Formats: sequence, structure tokens, C-alpha cells
Amino acid sequence: MNGKLLKIGQISDIHIGDDENLVQGIDVRANFQKALCSKSMEDIDILVLSGDLANEDGEPGAYRFVSDQVKDLKVPVLVIPGNHDRLETMAKYFDLEGRIHGGKCYFKYEVSGRTFFFLDSACGTVSVEQLEWLKSEAAKVEGEVFLFMHHPPCFCGHRFMDSKYSLKNKEEVQAAFESIPNLTHIFCGHYHSHFELEMGRQKVHVAPSTQMQIDSNAPHFVLKSSSPEWMTIEIGENFVETAVYLR
Repeated sequence: MNGKLLKIGQISDIHIGDDENLVQGIDVRANFQKALCSKSMEDIDILVLSGDLANEDGEPGAYRFVSDQVKDLKVPVLVIPGNHDRLETMAKYFDLEGRIHGGKCYFKYEVSGRTFFFLDSACGTVSVEQLEWLKSEAAKVEGEVFLFMHHPPCFCGHRFMDSKYSLKNKEEVQAAFESIPNLTHIFCGHYHSHFELEMGRQKVHVAPSTQMQIDSNAPHFVLKSSSPEWMTIEIGENFVETAVYLR
């Protein structure tokens, strides 16, 4: 692995509405700005927005707002869709050229000698085409590879989200991931809670949400907090560390 320390900011499940009105009584735009402008983001090398930028159904005003907020950043901003996003609308506001294939947004990104893959699970599954592409492309990389996707590829112990909104083809996805020996860390969101999980020899890191946190112990929807939370990832010589921040 490259010896240079790489720091990534991950902001997930922003759920911005089409206008400035509160979303479920929460100022989600202010929450996103708190994360984006926090001290924790000052020294990042990459920013990843890992899905559900829009609140319900790909509202154009959501992408307009988010793209305007990140346009002056001095670091690359990498975006993948979540289940509340609409790729055709998102593509009008973010540079996704060469990253959309057959109506899905998936791609490879290399920085500081490290390779990252991004998959599209917006429809609740990861397509066979994406999994075959991932296996083929990861096999071309000599060293460790890392992966971002919106949905966690496994159950997380979140009673509500596991039972209602987990990845539909998780067994197929897990089998594909297990067949990739150099895939070690998977970063995702979707669950509105933070988790660090072992999935065989791979580690799954689930980022919290800037919109709100959902109580993972309740079998139905229970709001735990309307405060924004976000995550940073540091990758160095033989280590990967994450940190969660909240306001």
C-alpha cells in the first residue's frame, strides 16, 4: 500500500428537499452545511457523498443546492445515488461523465496509489453487471482495493432498517465480494446509524446521516436524534481508521 496518508470525508443520507422548507421538521440544509464546513473536513483529500442527496424522489432543488455548496471545494467530490435519488436528474448537476452504464452509476477512482470502486444500489439491489465488472476490475489491481456503495451489503443489527430496507440481494453481493481477495473495506450509508461490522475477512463501515439518526434498537421507526453526523476515513500504511463527528 502507498505510504501517503489519505483522508476521505464521507457525508451520507443528506435528504435535501426541493426548497428551503424543513424536512420532517429538520433544517437538513443547515445540517449538511455543518458537516461540510466542519473542522474535520478541512484537510480531506476526497469528499464522498454516498447517496440519498434528495429527500424523497430526486428533487432537482436538492441537487442544485448540494452542487452549489461543493462547487468551490479544492478536492474531488465523488457522488453515488441512493434509493431516494434519480440518476438522470443527479447527472444534470454533477459530473458523472463516463460513470453511467446501462442506467447505473458505477466507476473506479484512483488517488494516491489507491483504488476505490463505487457501486449503484439505488434500486435496492446491485446488478449482476456491476458485480462482474467489479470482480474483473479488482483482479487487475495488485494491491488492496476499497469500495463505496449506498446500502450495507449485510444485516447490521438495526432492527427497523434490517427488517424493512436492507439490500435485497445481499447474499449474491456477499458471495461476489468474498471472491475478491484484495477487497478489504466497504463504506456505505443508508441506515441513518453508525456501524462497524465484520463480514468474513472484510470490514463494513456504515456512515451515519446528516439528516437524522434512527434508533437501531426499535422494531419500527423511532427518531433517535435530529443532529447531523458524518464520518471521516483515514487510510495509511497498513491501517484504515474511521471517525464519526456530530453537531
